[in-house]
Amino acid sequence: MVKKVFIIDDYERNLKLFKAIFNGIPNLEIITERDGIKGLESLKVSNPDLIILDYKLANTTGVEICKELRTMEKFKDIPIIAVSSTPIEKEVDREIYFKEAGFSLYFSKPINTKKFREIVKNLLFN
Repeated sequence: MVKKVFIIDDYERNLKLFKAIFNGIPNLEIITERDGIKGLESLKVSNPDLIILDYKLANTTGVEICKELRTMEKFKDIPIIAVSSTPIEKEVDREIYFKEAGFSLYFSKPINTKKFREIVKNLLFN
């Protein structure tokens, strides 16, 4: 069975990196979008098995997208991963901040590609 990963990141090089990370994983379809608002609309009509959201997008944030998705029944149990290189207020624990926003996991950029690949594989195929 083919698993779908939907990625929203406004930098093309990051999307290429994610595609390279997942290259060679059988039965995996990668769907990408650079625009946060368009990505959210596409997500609403798709059936991804996992979602990866950049924190800071040109026209919204991954947190806003995640919060909206979590209000919809079909996204309640879908793993959503936050990735970010954007600094967040020093007194805020990033892991708690993203968890409270509805994310399943949080990764700081630059990501450990080997670890990230293994975690995604486990989320999708185990």
